Amino acid sequence: MWQMTLKQRRRRGELVAELDALKRNSYSRIPDDYVHGEDTEEDEKYEDALKTLKSIVEEMHAIEIAARDA
Repeated sequence: MWQMTLKQRRRRGELVAELDALKRNSYSRIPDDYVHGEDTEEDEKYEDALKTLKSIVEEMHAIEIAARDA
């Protein structure tokens, strides 16, 4: 079983908090009836939420891989 360093655990905790905040963001879920391209401002907000989600998941994955390989 692998263990994370204190720094890795802290950063992972921060990322989990960011993920929880993102879950409460109304732009993290695209409605079924949403049409992409009608409102560019709304499109940007949805795209920003998805980019944020992607960066959080990638960083969490990198931390877990580094802890496993250490």
